[in-house]
Amino acid sequence: MYQLLFPQYRKRAWVYLPLGSLALAEQQPHQSNPLLDPQYCQRWIRRLHRRYRANCSFGGWFEDRSILWNGHYMAAGCAYHFGVDFSVPEGSRVYSPTAGTVVETWQDTDTSGGWGGRLVIRLKPRLFLILAHFGRIRVVTGETIRTGKLLGNIGGVTNNGHWFPHLHAQLVRGSVEGVDGYGKFSLKNQRKYPDPFTLWPVGRHSAAAPNYG
Repeated sequence: MYQLLFPQYRKRAWVYLPLGSLALAEQQPHQSNPLLDPQYCQRWIRRLHRRYRANCSFGGWFEDRSILWNGHYMAAGCAYHFGVDFSVPEGSRVYSPTAGTVVETWQDTDTSGGWGGRLVIRLKPRLFLILAHFGRIRVVTGETIRTGKLLGNIGGVTNNGHWFPHLHAQLVRGSVEGVDGYGKFSLKNQRKYPDPFTLWPVGRHSAAAPNYG
């Protein structure tokens, strides 16, 4: 999927990173969570990229991120991530991985956990793709797009809910009204928010998961 979203980074080294688990090593007893600081978090991501000899990373579908977001706004048991995050530099161009119709473009003004610039693409009558954390959106509601269409650019910290720059991609079955990027773990939610890589699988020449042992 990242080859389609970011064709300019096709030849870069990508790696799968389970940030929800890796965050445990950054926590210290009786101290506040340093990963809530977007600058610290961005340095942490860069360290992980160097460790696994990668330039960019992805991951996060139905990850428990309660440790990663410890001390933030999420209620207990509601820190499961419904999408996939792609860690790429701020300002990166994002291209459509699919043909479809843009049914929403929106700038979320909540800078502490919000979507930032968000757009929704209808893939099928009851299947949608949400892409979020844009600084600039280059398509309009009602526009019919093809695969490879330039959609916009990754925003900064304020467009990323006061987190490090990345792209959030989330599939939704049914209605997108009131959809959040996080919630409770359940089979119902897994059916409503399927893994985007079921439509865009990682190819055999794509990134491999690192050995965390």
